[in-house]
Amino acid sequence: MSHRNILPMPPLTGREPCTTTYGFFLDDYNPHSGEVIAATTMCRRCPAIRACFIWALTNPALSTDGIWGATTPWQRRELRKRLRHRLGSRTMRRALVTEYAKALAELPGPG
Repeated sequence: MSHRNILPMPPLTGREPCTTTYGFFLDDYNPHSGEVIAATTMCRRCPAIRACFIWALTNPALSTDGIWGATTPWQRRELRKRLRHRLGSRTMRRALVTEYAKALAELPGPG
């Protein structure tokens, strides 16, 4: 994947759970484990969840590990596979880029 295909990370304020708490990069991503449940619960409260989730789906090489947008690596692989099957690679990419722009526009400003 070339660098021009990589979406930039969503802008963060530094107050997001993933920037203030450790526990988003785990040894085991069993969706029923306490660590995964805690991390995804924190993600779900974050205003950047949608942008983070779309970023991770769009940049698989950069999100092979970690909880991103309240999803595990396995969940993101499965979602990508289903989207690719349903839409095709190019249409999937275009849709994700469009939705990412919308998600960024919805983020609260710094403050």
